[in-house]
Amino acid sequence: MEPCGKRVASDQLAKLRISQRVEPRCHWRHVVGEGTFGSFQERDAKTDLRLFWSIPAFLAASKRCSLRGQAALDQESRKSRNKLWWACLAALPGSFQYGWGLSVINVPQASICSSLALAEGSLAWSVLVAILSPSGLIGAWLGPAIVRRLGLVRALRSTAAFFLVSGALFPMSAQAASTNLPLAYVLFALGRVIAGVGAGAATVFVPLYLGQIAPLELRGAIGNLHQVAIVFGLLIAQLAGAALPWSQALALAAAFGVAQIVLMPRLLDVEEHTQEPQAETEKSRGFQALLTDPLVRRPLYIAIALMALQQYSGINGIWYYSTGFFASAGLSNPLAGTLLSSVVFMAATILAVPLIEKAGRRSLLLRGQVGAILSLALLTLALCLKSAILPPSLNGVLNMVVVLAVLGFVTSFAVSLGPIPWQIANEIFPLRCRAEAQCLIASLCEIFSASVALGFPVLQHRLGSSLAFAPSILVLLAGVLVIRKNLPETKNRRVEDILAEFNRPSEKLID
Repeated sequence: MEPCGKRVASDQLAKLRISQRVEPRCHWRHVVGEGTFGSFQERDAKTDLRLFWSIPAFLAASKRCSLRGQAALDQESRKSRNKLWWACLAALPGSFQYGWGLSVINVPQASICSSLALAEGSLAWSVLVAILSPSGLIGAWLGPAIVRRLGLVRALRSTAAFFLVSGALFPMSAQAASTNLPLAYVLFALGRVIAGVGAGAATVFVPLYLGQIAPLELRGAIGNLHQVAIVFGLLIAQLAGAALPWSQALALAAAFGVAQIVLMPRLLDVEEHTQEPQAETEKSRGFQALLTDPLVRRPLYIAIALMALQQYSGINGIWYYSTGFFASAGLSNPLAGTLLSSVVFMAATILAVPLIEKAGRRSLLLRGQVGAILSLALLTLALCLKSAILPPSLNGVLNMVVVLAVLGFVTSFAVSLGPIPWQIANEIFPLRCRAEAQCLIASLCEIFSASVALGFPVLQHRLGSSLAFAPSILVLLAGVLVIRKNLPETKNRRVEDILAEFNRPSEKLID
C-alpha cells in the first residue's frame, strides 16, 4: 500500500501537470477586400507538443474560431451592404423629383388654369407645361461643370436646394392669384424653371453616382433604381394631384427636398475612389475626351441611338393619349385607367431590377422591344377595326384589346427601353468623360421628347388615330437590327473590356 504522503504528492503533481496544459488559441487575420482568413499560428515547440495531448480540445477550439470568424465576416458584409443600399436611397430623391415634375400638373390642370385665369390648351398654359424641358436641358448642361467644381457628392446634395425653393414658390403663386394674376403666373413659371434645372442636373448626378458606388455584380440592379425612382415620382404625383388641391400638391416638392436633406449623411464619399488607372486619368478629360477620343466614338453613337429609340418608341404618345384610349374603351373613369397604367408601369419597373442582372442588358432590351412591337401592332389592329363598321357586340371585345395592348406596351417598355438606355450609358464610357456623356444623353433625351410632343399630334392628324403608332413600330424594328449588330453585352464586364469589344467591329459581339 502506497504511503499517504507519496499519494498526496502524486495527486498534487498530476494537478500541476493538468494546470500547465495550454489550451489552443486561434488567431486569424482578415485581409480586407479578399475575404480570406489565416490559419492557426505556431507558438513554440512545446505548445505544438501539448496540442497533441488534447486533440479533441484543439479541434473544438478550431471550429469555434472558424465560426466566430465567419460570423464576424458575415456581420461586416451585412453592414457594408446596408450602407450601400442606404447610400442608393439617399441619392434617389433627385430622380424622384424628375418624375414628379413631369407629371404633377397633369391631373390638376383644370384647377390650375381656373386659378390663374388661363384657358386649357392656350399658349400661356402650354408655356407652363413645356418650360420644364428647356430648364432640364440647362440643368443637364451645367451638371458636368458642377461635378468638376464641387465633386459628385456635393453636387448631388445641391439639388435639394432647387426642390425646396420651387416647392415654396407654388403656394405663393396660389396666394397671389386672388390679387395679382401676372405675379401669380410669373411665380408659377419660376417654380417650374427652378424645378426643371434641379431635375435636369439630377439626371446627370444620380446615374453617375450609382454607377460609381455599385459593385460589379450589382451594377445593373443599382443602376435601374434611377428609373424606379422616376416612375415612382410619376405615380405619386398623379395620386397627389388627384387627392390634394394643386397648391398643396405642388408644394410637396419642398417636403421631398427636406427628406433628401435628412438622407444626405447616408451618401458615401466617392471622390477618392476612381475606377481608372493612372494612365487613363492623365488623358484628356471632359467633352474633349468625349468628342475626340476614337475609343468612345462608337459607344457614343450607340448611346444616342438607344436614347432616340426610347423616345420615339411611342411611349410619350401612349402617356399623352392614354386617357382618350381608356375613355374609348368604355371605362367610366378614364383617370382610373391612367392610374392603372401607372401602377402597372411601376410594378414592371421594379420587376426589371432583378431581371436586368439575371437576363443581361442586351438580351432583355431585345426581348422587351419584341414585346413592344407586338403590343403596338395589336393596338393598331384594334384601333383600325374600331374605326370600321362592325357589329356592336365586337366593340366590347375591341375595347378590352385596346386596354390590354396599352398595358402590354407599358410593361414591355418598363423592363427594357425605360431603364436600360440609361444603364448602358453608365457602363460604356470611361470615368474621364462619363459625366459629359450623361449630360449629352440627358440633353438629347429632352430634345427628342420635345420633338415627339410637337410632332405626334401632327402625325395623328395626317395618318389618323388608327395608324398613329405605325411609325413607332418601324422605329422599334430598326432598333432590333441595330442592337443585334452593334451592342455587346455589358453585364459584369469592366469598361476597358466593353470598349475593346466596341472597337472590334469585325468580330462577333459577345452575348
